[in-house]
Amino acid sequence: MIKNGEFYVIQHMRQKGMNKTQIAEELGRDRKTIDKWLREEGPKSYQRQKPKSSILAPYQDYIHSRMEEGCLNAAVLFDEIKAKGYPGQIRLLRTFMEPLRPAVLAKATERFETPAGKQAQVDWGHFKVEWNGEAKRLYAFVMVLGYSRMMYLEYTEDEKLDTLMGCHVRAMQYFGGRTETVLYDNMKTVVTGADEQGHPLWNERFARFAAHHGFLLRRCAPYRPRTKGKVENGVGYVRKNFWPRVRTFTGLADLNSKARLWLDTVANVRIHGTTHEAPQQRLLHEGLKTFNLVPFDQAERYPRKVAADALISYGANRYSVPWRYVGQVVEVQDERNGRIRIFVQDKLIAEHDKAAGHREVIFDKKHTEGIRAAGGKPAQLPMPRLMQQALPDVVQRNLSVYEQFLDEAVMQ
Repeated sequence: MIKNGEFYVIQHMRQKGMNKTQIAEELGRDRKTIDKWLREEGPKSYQRQKPKSSILAPYQDYIHSRMEEGCLNAAVLFDEIKAKGYPGQIRLLRTFMEPLRPAVLAKATERFETPAGKQAQVDWGHFKVEWNGEAKRLYAFVMVLGYSRMMYLEYTEDEKLDTLMGCHVRAMQYFGGRTETVLYDNMKTVVTGADEQGHPLWNERFARFAAHHGFLLRRCAPYRPRTKGKVENGVGYVRKNFWPRVRTFTGLADLNSKARLWLDTVANVRIHGTTHEAPQQRLLHEGLKTFNLVPFDQAERYPRKVAADALISYGANRYSVPWRYVGQVVEVQDERNGRIRIFVQDKLIAEHDKAAGHREVIFDKKHTEGIRAAGGKPAQLPMPRLMQQALPDVVQRNLSVYEQFLDEAVMQ
């Protein structure tokens, strides 16, 4: 069963022109399953089944070791584990072997060279520093283009999803484009787990982010850490070549400034040991695709219904919109820089400073101008009062104060 962010991966592949058969082959899924999920309007929530004790469990290590030796014939392995006491059917064995087979088909020492523009690899590195007299861990985001070996490096305070997405955007800006796919290991912000068949469960928000910018998600094959060797070698190179050069720095901005100088003057202009060319020169032939110039956070909006008092609720606070939208569904776009914007079908209808606290009402008095009841009486809507501060249009009040004003207006 397809779950989680893989729904968005399938939809994105279809938008890129891939047919059902190509998508099924790419993801290792049955074509009928792909066809079914292409007809769905959205992903279904995933509830992991309670783990059951498998009768195959005592033999799994033996099966995996035999597959690593090159034995991929289920009938042969069935006979071997049956002789060891396995009481089940061959069907269960085949189900266990299916997700492992692609990983062991190739030799572990085989070097995989990606075509130009095909793949980038991403990983985090951890670095310890003395920060204001205390030990602190910093995180190094590293992206390496598979063909050119062009590298991007950025130090951050954490590995959270928003941080990861921001690093991706800045890496694409640095490279001047994006690859068709990006390869990850099992980092929790990208892969939330695996289903019963071993297929990855992609983080839904990150899957939408990838689709928004036009690249496909790939996971490092189980038991094949070398498939992500380019970026892991890159992290090692950062640790051995860049980090020893850093003696002092005044903050993350200064550290990243030093990292950018190192990328431009050392890492990406050196003659690479494998390609025997400078990454910067091979980048000219990488053939990167254009990524989406519209920020993902702007593309992600949150639907809210306008209440009878011309207010919508967002983030434990309430914000006004023009009264004529009462009863309609609008979309809130959080700029995450202290401003929110409210839209109706891409039409901007309201903007507010984002409330810093909770249970606040941010009301623009212009949003009730022109409203009258049928008998000429003012409609029973909030009548906010201007504060003495220099805020001629927008007033912020605690919700309890706002309700008091509303009671007074009703009594008049």
